[in-house]
Amino acid sequence: MILAKSKCKKPSFQIMPCQYGSLAMISRDPNVSCYDEHARAYDAYQLAVVPGYREMLEMVAEACRRYLGPSPRILDLGCGTGNASAMLLEKRDARVFLLDGSAGMVEIARAKISRQAPEALLGGRVADLCSSWEQGLGGFDAVLSTLVLEHLPFPCYRETVKKCFQILRPGGWLMGVEGYEEPGSDMQEWFNSQMEARRKEADIELSDFVAALRETKEVHYFTSKEEKAAWWREAGFLQVTVLWQYLCIALMVGRKPL
Repeated sequence: MILAKSKCKKPSFQIMPCQYGSLAMISRDPNVSCYDEHARAYDAYQLAVVPGYREMLEMVAEACRRYLGPSPRILDLGCGTGNASAMLLEKRDARVFLLDGSAGMVEIARAKISRQAPEALLGGRVADLCSSWEQGLGGFDAVLSTLVLEHLPFPCYRETVKKCFQILRPGGWLMGVEGYEEPGSDMQEWFNSQMEARRKEADIELSDFVAALRETKEVHYFTSKEEKAAWWREAGFLQVTVLWQYLCIALMVGRKPL
């Protein structure tokens, strides 16, 4: 099951009380603090500056349409402002649960999905992905994660993939878009040069503000697709494959056995 049923019909949105005394404690993580501070500017920046961003969202939605059954239950892990869920709901019916470490991001995502398809919203949670975010969750047909897993230290990453496996139904899918670093490749450099060129053509005040935040606060942990695919298989996933790639950004999927 996803969450214990409540007498209230409205979707449940939680800050994990067993782990945090306040939102300020969550925001001590530099990545979370970074995204809290530019939550309102996130969509404009991503669409204007990040190469392949809309194509990435469309590919995730297409993968869900191809591989999932009717009215799937989906966890949007590291949901940000809800763009992956919103794109998915443009293409098919689904029920989504929103989870992120940033309270600001979760609130924007909740409002976005509530306007677009209020019946699709299962609930949401603000929780640290390197803690017990999965408590009380389960029965999902898919876990989606876009541009989030790369921010997790490798031990946390591997535990998170195992938790995704645990909360999926048999036959469920993990679908993760993240950045990779391949030995001897200049794909990251190429991607970053494209991003910088796009940034210079965007709203300068917006792009300078977000770029400065990310440069000082954002932390990435990159490795190869081969190594991360091995971690997925170690967690129990089968059919691990890359469905889409734009330079150093790729969509990898894996399935829990039936």
